[in-house]
Amino acid sequence: MTPAPLIALIDGPLAADTPGLACRTDICKPHPRAADSPAALHASHMAAAIRTNAPKARLLNLTIFPGRLATSLATVAKALHRAAESEAAIIHCSFGHTDANPLLTDAVAAVLQAGKLLVASAPARGAPVYPAACNGVYSVQGDARCAPGQWSLLNLLGAQFGACPGGPEMPVRGASLAAAHFTGLLARARMGCGVRAFLQIPAFTGRERIGLPPGPAPLFHTPTADR
Repeated sequence: MTPAPLIALIDGPLAADTPGLACRTDICKPHPRAADSPAALHASHMAAAIRTNAPKARLLNLTIFPGRLATSLATVAKALHRAAESEAAIIHCSFGHTDANPLLTDAVAAVLQAGKLLVASAPARGAPVYPAACNGVYSVQGDARCAPGQWSLLNLLGAQFGACPGGPEMPVRGASLAAAHFTGLLARARMGCGVRAFLQIPAFTGRERIGLPPGPAPLFHTPTADR
């Protein structure tokens, strides 16, 4: 079996005792009380959702949210470039920006050129966001049909994939958590059947017909081949 992949979680700061945490690098200067901030809570839920489907996955935490769920494009770009240069096989971004700014799109291109898989959350309503809308990114929105271990092939303008938007005892709900569940599924696939085979067996195909309540979202399409 292939060893558990390293996943770069670009988000808020994770606590030192977070299961699977291999390393944390602060791209921005954290708030003095960052450990108790919305950013830290958001990151902890993303990490837990990833490891729901890939319990052995290791996490490289790149901190871009100092305390609140807002940051600069320059900080995001720096984190993406750092992820591109790292040993991480999968990069996770549960955030989105409304503009295709060159700072962001160039950083995404660097990640993909480095042979990484990049997963990003996409809202179920509204205009497409970036990096989810960039070519080559696994764009994911919430799909209420999916349990934590399932995913759907949506092929929508804003999101190609859907995944579980919630979970037991998870106060965070929506595209952010769905993308994290999908990242864990990709990690599990890399350790087993391979990403190409995994993408042949969605639990559901086509648009979900049940409306989702909007979930909290921080600031801020076609997948690559199997690796």
